[in-house]
Amino acid sequence: MYQYIRAMEKKLVKKSGAPYYLQLKNILRDLIHSGDLKEGRIPPIRQLAREYGVSVNTALRAYEGLRREGLVAGAAGRGTFVTASTREMQRHNRQGLLRRVVEHALEEALALACSSEEFSEAVAQLVREKRERLRKVRLAFIECNIEQLAYFTDHLELDPHLHRLPVLLGDLQAEKQEALEALASSDIVVTSFYHVEEVRQRLKALGKPIVGISLEPEMGTIIRIAKIPRKSTVGLVTASESFLAIIREILKDLDLSFTRTLETTSRDDGQLRKLARQCDALLVSPQRRQQADAAARPGTEVIEFVFTPDRTSVNNLKVALLELENGGKR
Repeated sequence: MYQYIRAMEKKLVKKSGAPYYLQLKNILRDLIHSGDLKEGRIPPIRQLAREYGVSVNTALRAYEGLRREGLVAGAAGRGTFVTASTREMQRHNRQGLLRRVVEHALEEALALACSSEEFSEAVAQLVREKRERLRKVRLAFIECNIEQLAYFTDHLELDPHLHRLPVLLGDLQAEKQEALEALASSDIVVTSFYHVEEVRQRLKALGKPIVGISLEPEMGTIIRIAKIPRKSTVGLVTASESFLAIIREILKDLDLSFTRTLETTSRDDGQLRKLARQCDALLVSPQRRQQADAAARPGTEVIEFVFTPDRTSVNNLKVALLELENGGKR
């Protein structure tokens, strides 16, 4: 059950001078701060838009504002959640909290009759040692499509010194030797929540820690798509069929349909150009962006379908890394 029954007591004011999306964002923010919207899922985009009598685009912009403030995580089509750390974030911003930690450590060092220079050198040495340990940690990333696998290995906000091993789920399912060797040599296995149970079953004998990550489409991407006129012809250009299916599912969940939708995973320039010349807009995976730009007609909007991990998932992975380090492995 969605925890926002009281939300309907507040109405959008037509002549307030504030845009609807801003009014809606403020209503939801107040409900989060008051505790009426607790940790957990909040209304999906279409439901919120329908109950407040606004467009899907307006609801999307409201959620995007909350996401930028760190109050919600997730994204349209898969569920949006109040972040577990909302109240903590209200009390401490990250830089302020970090400063207090350092100040406390410095005070403890001075109490031990250490100079500030000795403290600085000790911290620098500790950082160097930590980086060296991280260089020995091997993270295996498993995904069903090359697009999200590339995001896992290249764009997660993790220490750049970590060794990353990309593995396609299909290669694991086929028990390909290279994939099995990579997974056997890993310290932690990372995959999307949708594949956690299957990966856990297939790797049960290895006894590896498995961390689930939620990758969701960027709200900015969804907002741009929602602005495409419904009478348009839209092309979907990806590197894999599985990523194509994900885009279809998201568009369906958001009730975003167009007069015509054309699809391709072909890398042939001629085929792509033929499709692109029929389209008013192209939705493309990151790997296909450059090729799609070259194939599109002048004036065609090319929207890169970008996914991002929710903050809670990344924090869970960082905790797993910390536990691995504290456990003294490798």
